[in-house]
Amino acid sequence: MAAVEAGTEARGARRPEWLENIGGQLLAVLTALGIAVLLGSIIIVAYSAGTGVGEDPITVYRAILNGSFGDKNGFGYVLANAGPLIFSALAVSVCFKGGMFNIGVEGQFIVGMATASFAALTFTFLPAPLLVLTVLLFGMLGGMAWAAVPAILKVKTGAHEVVTTIMMNGIATSLVAWVIGGPLRYEDTGGGFNVNLRTDPFPDAAMIPDLGHLFGIRSSARLSWVLLLALLTAAVMWFVLRRMRIGFEARAVGASPGSAQAGGISIGAVQIKLFLISGALAGLVGIQQLFADQGFLPAGYEAGIGFTGIAVAFLGQNSPVGIVFAALLWGVLARGETSLQLETDMPREFIIILQGLLIISVVVTYQLAKRRLFARQLRRAAAVEDLRDSEAPADAGPSEGSGDEGEVR
Repeated sequence: MAAVEAGTEARGARRPEWLENIGGQLLAVLTALGIAVLLGSIIIVAYSAGTGVGEDPITVYRAILNGSFGDKNGFGYVLANAGPLIFSALAVSVCFKGGMFNIGVEGQFIVGMATASFAALTFTFLPAPLLVLTVLLFGMLGGMAWAAVPAILKVKTGAHEVVTTIMMNGIATSLVAWVIGGPLRYEDTGGGFNVNLRTDPFPDAAMIPDLGHLFGIRSSARLSWVLLLALLTAAVMWFVLRRMRIGFEARAVGASPGSAQAGGISIGAVQIKLFLISGALAGLVGIQQLFADQGFLPAGYEAGIGFTGIAVAFLGQNSPVGIVFAALLWGVLARGETSLQLETDMPREFIIILQGLLIISVVVTYQLAKRRLFARQLRRAAAVEDLRDSEAPADAGPSEGSGDEGEVR
């Protein structure tokens, strides 16, 4: 009877696995955020006591939030910064699903900017929608081509992807510097006018339309349709990783390469596919910077987004859904860095400390939540098994006399 009640309770409490996973991730993030805020408060109090600045945690956190939520323009900056971070973190997470660590997102997005700039300056005869699609395609192809090198080296020679991708980052920086000063250098100097190293301005047809004006956000926030493209990409990647064969193969290879190979999965083919997908995502990281903000490829482009994507991927636990929220949270902290310096006496390094505390707290709390969820699933499976045993018909006993005869024989 107890087994029946336990099984009935298990059936009634059963929820989809993906819903439980999202719930566990959300709980882990909220718990980690609380821990990070608490530890950050201790640091604020200690810093104020040691330096005499007189700041308190409430004032500091209010200043950080005011920068992002004080008005809709501040939140527009947060959303605009989140788009590139979503692409970068997704690129990191795809390889991580297969047990690989792609630190070359930085170089892949830099090369993607160069190839996208080439497309914008070459295919000027195309109408606006087709030119924008061509720019996106060439950005993805550039990132894929740069990611293919460490992928092939890993599969064919066994070279570790951490080493090769780091090396490729440096090569990408030098390559793009040569491109800006050579094939794509600024030509329209206007009678000897000296300009900084950059490309020619992109045609208006290649620019990503502004999105913020629909919500009353000023154009300086640079909130464009790149954000919606990033959200759509995150949804597509969730479907690919959870519902398609490549996603299953990636998880199998990442969990146990030996078992995956024994099951007929080609490890090398899966690794190359994941690297190519990662490179394509990385090639979209610079689209916001070039085609919604600058309007040309400068020598002083904003770097470091590829490395920031690693932190955002860890913060989102390599889940496309978690990455979206992690990118928004990272955008809030990045935006709060400015308001922190304007409204308080706390140094900007406090934001960096808070980001580190947040990542550590998320990793620890998520692992604890994951273990708890796994233990709950084991108990539920055991309850269902007990129910099946209790409902099974009793085994028929031996016929009269057969046991004795069997023993005699």
